[in-house]
Amino acid sequence: MIVMPRMRLAWMPVFALLLSAVCLAEDKIRVACVGDSITWGTAMTNRAVECYPAQLQKMLGDRYDVRNFGDPGSCAYMDPKKDSSGWAPHSWRKGQMAAAAYAFKPDIVVSGLGANDQGIYMYEYSYDEKGVPKTEPGLFRRQYAEILEDFKKDGRSPRFVVWTKLCPIGKKHRSKGKPAPFVIRRELEAVADAFGATKLDMYTPLLPYPETEHYANDGVHPEGVAQRAIAEVTARAIRDLELSRHEPIK
Repeated sequence: MIVMPRMRLAWMPVFALLLSAVCLAEDKIRVACVGDSITWGTAMTNRAVECYPAQLQKMLGDRYDVRNFGDPGSCAYMDPKKDSSGWAPHSWRKGQMAAAAYAFKPDIVVSGLGANDQGIYMYEYSYDEKGVPKTEPGLFRRQYAEILEDFKKDGRSPRFVVWTKLCPIGKKHRSKGKPAPFVIRRELEAVADAFGATKLDMYTPLLPYPETEHYANDGVHPEGVAQRAIAEVTARAIRDLELSRHEPIK
């Protein structure tokens, strides 16, 4: 009979706990929330707790690891031009969150990009008054697809959830009153279809929350219960995604 030293025996329960913790971490379903300032939670008083990815984490529970990769002011275009007001967003792929999001190797990617691509820039530089493409047809669609495609590198096959109807636009947003928020929907739907993604409507669920009460002072960014509504819609989509597949998410 082999007798183990007492010191080694004493450490065995600790080692078992550590091994268990590592296994649990490996087994968690990784969810990457990709987006702009709405995803990040800009202008919120308690962003770390109230932004929709944080609320989504609570709703989904410990089986999931939800990360916020929202990059304020970002868009899907690689080289966005200034709009007529002189403002220009920056590319999400060139921003500070992209590298971390890809390194995270998520099992599920929830993308809420598009708000900064629409409005004056999307309308003036991509479509004329009749909705006919003016320059480089398909540029937005192609460059948005490239963002998602990069998540599939190294043989990975994440599942995608794409916002195809973006959040309602506040009165202070550049796109208010423009047709672009509706024109861009067909582009977002085309991207979602190309990746077999779940399509999310973030427009309808937020209509009950007027910007005067549930948006930040800038009149653009939803906060509080409006962010919770975003999290609820996303949580339902992710749960349905799991139920619709027999194989585990990996």
